[in-house]
Amino acid sequence: MAVRPSRWAVLAAAAASLLVGVLLLREPIGRAVFPDAALAGLVSQAEQALTAGDLDTAASRFEAAQARAPDHPRVVEGLAATGERSLVQAATAVAAGDSAKAEQALARAVRLGMPGERIETLRQSLLAHAEPSVEAVLQRATALEGADPTAALALYRQALQREPDNALARAGRSRLLSMTLANAMAALDRGEADTALALVAEVRAIDPAHLQLPELEARLGASGVARAGGPVSPTTPSSADSAEAIRWRGLADEAIGRGAFDQARRALAEAERLAPQAPELAVLSQRLQRAETARPEAR
Repeated sequence: MAVRPSRWAVLAAAAASLLVGVLLLREPIGRAVFPDAALAGLVSQAEQALTAGDLDTAASRFEAAQARAPDHPRVVEGLAATGERSLVQAATAVAAGDSAKAEQALARAVRLGMPGERIETLRQSLLAHAEPSVEAVLQRATALEGADPTAALALYRQALQREPDNALARAGRSRLLSMTLANAMAALDRGEADTALALVAEVRAIDPAHLQLPELEARLGASGVARAGGPVSPTTPSSADSAEAIRWRGLADEAIGRGAFDQARRALAEAERLAPQAPELAVLSQRLQRAETARPEAR
């Protein structure tokens, strides 16, 4: 007569089979949710940082998780959410005038692959907010006339690019150009014809209608300088140039004059984007480099 297993033996065997099944399936099920425990930790840390508003930490953790599982839904969603929050942070910083924080947030958004159109819009807003008012530019120009006429002239020109009929800017520019022509006259009296010719060319390039130009050019012509060195002619902008490119070069010039080198670099980059062949770019770049090199010596 066969011995039938007891009910408890059957239950014990079923429980053992279930336990073995769970142990065997645990790893495949875990891999379906997270490939490894390290990934789970990275995603958890990233989501906590995002909730706390620590976008730098969130971005770095999500990027580390992306390297392990680029298509995981929580990783993809987390990267997109962090990028979106970065754009919002950049917009808030631009509105508050915090250019450093705005640049940092924009750099993070670029790294996370946010749309280029939105990033470019925010960059333009950042540059516009960094631009001082015409009144502030004129005040700075007036203050610099005695100490640094070259920087003051650049500021007056920048103001005129924004407000061509501004009487104060026109008067300041004319005053400084008259000083340049006076220096040219003195150079000619000393027999330094080449120096005089260069100064006259500089004035004509800025203001061909300056009232004192005809007299001095007549003296240069009478001395034979104009014939030997070629006629003095106005410098005209390239056909590829634009008013907007000229404006950005003026902003760069003004920023260099007041020591705002980060703003100068941004304005130069924008000017180069609009008119990459403009010869003034090389001059401004060299001036910026000299100013940055001289800054530690002034401290």
